[in-house]
Amino acid sequence: VKVKIRKRMPPEERKEQILDCARKLFAAEGYYQTQISDIQRASNVARGTVYQYFKSKDDIFTTILEDLFIKWKSALADTPHQDSEEYKSGIKFFKYKIKRSFEFFVNNPDYCSILLKIGLGLGENFDRLISNFNFQIVELAKKYIIVGIKLKRIKPDTDVELVANLIGGAFMRMAYNYGVTKKDKGPIDIDLLSERFVNTFSYGIFSEKQ
Repeated sequence: VKVKIRKRMPPEERKEQILDCARKLFAAEGYYQTQISDIQRASNVARGTVYQYFKSKDDIFTTILEDLFIKWKSALADTPHQDSEEYKSGIKFFKYKIKRSFEFFVNNPDYCSILLKIGLGLGENFDRLISNFNFQIVELAKKYIIVGIKLKRIKPDTDVELVANLIGGAFMRMAYNYGVTKKDKGPIDIDLLSERFVNTFSYGIFSEKQ
């Protein structure tokens, strides 16, 4: 009889492995359909090992949402060089940031699926985390719009609240459409997708001419 020997891993590596398996299960099966036993089997660890790192399924899901927020913010922290065309042009700077966000979600479709397919209604703590993420997207858009107005790159009469919410909602819907529902239909041209997204919004609010 062959005995399956589990590979010994450093604690942090094992924790990441469990989170990775859990994230894929939550994205594919949903929150309620995924149980600790499913995560345990997918991770190829003993049930007790899961509880060494996490108190419950809720704890695992909360950690995934918090990781999503941290990694997304890190991806957007990248800014073009001050001497570059992307930095000097409001439209190109907008495209640069949108492209970075699209790249993050296209490369991490499980996160996108969890945010938009599972969504709100899982409980107060989860709703708070997901709502906070959506709020941060809108607030980030508002910040760039306000700076753009001050720099005279964006029309001064732009409705900041309205446009920021439009950008945030449209972006997440497109990220889900291209990063999740169409991920099996061939490679995505993120540069072209970003350009089309930006062009749809830009020439209604930016003072620059096309």
